[in-house]
Amino acid sequence: MGTTTIVIQLINLTNGHILDSVSDINPQAKFGGDLIARIQSCLDGHKQEMQDLIRNKIGETIKFILKKHPVNVSEIVIVGNTVMHHIFSGLDVQSLSFYPFDSPNLGEQKLTPEELKWNLPATTKIRFSPSIGSFVGSDILAGIAATKMAEREEFSILIDLGTNGEIVVGNRHKIICASTAAGPAFEGAKISQGMRATTGAISSVVLEDDKFTSHVIGNTKAKGICGSGLIDVLAIMLNREEIGMFGEINSGAEKIELVSGVYLTQQDIREFQLAKAAIAAGVQLLINQLKITYDDIDKVFIAGGFGNFLNIQNVIRTGLIESDEDKIVKLGNTALIGAKMFLFENDEFIQDILNKTTHINLEADGTFQDVYIDKMMLI
Repeated sequence: MGTTTIVIQLINLTNGHILDSVSDINPQAKFGGDLIARIQSCLDGHKQEMQDLIRNKIGETIKFILKKHPVNVSEIVIVGNTVMHHIFSGLDVQSLSFYPFDSPNLGEQKLTPEELKWNLPATTKIRFSPSIGSFVGSDILAGIAATKMAEREEFSILIDLGTNGEIVVGNRHKIICASTAAGPAFEGAKISQGMRATTGAISSVVLEDDKFTSHVIGNTKAKGICGSGLIDVLAIMLNREEIGMFGEINSGAEKIELVSGVYLTQQDIREFQLAKAAIAAGVQLLINQLKITYDDIDKVFIAGGFGNFLNIQNVIRTGLIESDEDKIVKLGNTALIGAKMFLFENDEFIQDILNKTTHINLEADGTFQDVYIDKMMLI
């Protein structure tokens, strides 16, 4: 259950086969695209409506799937960020609205088909997996399971570039994690002609005959640009020295045409710098906390659908991820992979991950501002 997208799969528990998979937009989006907006909407009196919207949407989707596959559902596992966990489960979000953003209700929530108004057998077990910390939820817990980070001696990094950017660093001895407000820019928010990776979005850009050549999702006329396309453009401009280290367009122009009708502005570059600095600084601070360096990292896992479109060389060139290319792995929807694993694992498996994992607030680190400003540079 993502802030933006919901994905539901039907799994055969005897052999692990996926019988069906359906994705849809989270209907709460009308209350804002990010977690802070959702929390504020709850505080403004819309909590019940938001809860009803998401419960009804998932219930309808399950009904739709079961029409095609008339099977008995014995168990449902739900994962999502802490705010989604609280709204869906009917928990108070007020404590997530002010520092230190702690909640006393991070644990697993068990619900029944009757209270959710889902037309399922009364014996169906429904559980929303536990969150790790304030803005690091069970989607990241599932991601840790999917990467097997908690089982490996080598250090790994997990970066989820969704609407709420989350970072995890660790190994089987210790894991630390944090969240950053970086995601929206990578999903097109705050970019003048930004959009999600849907039909009409420029998803990748290359330089051919000294001109930008863009791939548009759906092979249609470009309507805007998504995060992966934005990274490509900036990497090309950096290589051609058309952008300075502070993000300034060296020609002095306020905007650059990518294709007919789609432009990249100076402010768009600034928004990217803020977003990439949040991720890069977050990774650096977590590495510092563990008293290791990038050289000690064996794998960097990129989670989320957005990651599938990324050109890794360009990601490295822009400084978003400061790692060798051969260490970076696109793992797709790690939340969904981990949720499926939870169907087959016992409570001890999840508790073992939780016992090893510590959530920190990056802003509480005395070096945060200095590292953040340093990571805004494009060098």
